[in-house]
Amino acid sequence: MNKIEKTPHFLRGNMPYFLGGFYVLMGIAAYFSIGDSFYLSYLPLGIIAAVVGYFRRENRKEFIKWDSKKIVLQDQINGKKSYSWTAVDDFIISEENLLIKSGPADGVYFEIREFSQTDIAKLRSAYPEFTNLKHSA
Repeated sequence: MNKIEKTPHFLRGNMPYFLGGFYVLMGIAAYFSIGDSFYLSYLPLGIIAAVVGYFRRENRKEFIKWDSKKIVLQDQINGKKSYSWTAVDDFIISEENLLIKSGPADGVYFEIREFSQTDIAKLRSAYPEFTNLKHSA
């Protein structure tokens, strides 16, 4: 399968770690400044947020994979979506977006603005199947 991938922004890719660290620091700071042990309950919440973020780190990657049978897209908003080429009604690539229409009420709007121009060119010239669809350049 051909694949193009973009790395998420630093803050977007590490948000679970920042939130987990924030909860841990706030729990410790509140415990020492107020003295109530209730605020120590923020510690496990922060640790759980960081651990969940660690195990879900593959879901933060954004990519487009395709072969002669299907196209697979993954981003942080829509998650992972897969479409067979026979089910794709329209495939539109603009300068900043990719739109796949499939059936009367299915499809995906995918932002490709942060992919490199060579990756976008690779996607545009990938397969003859694209030319059978209503392919916008």
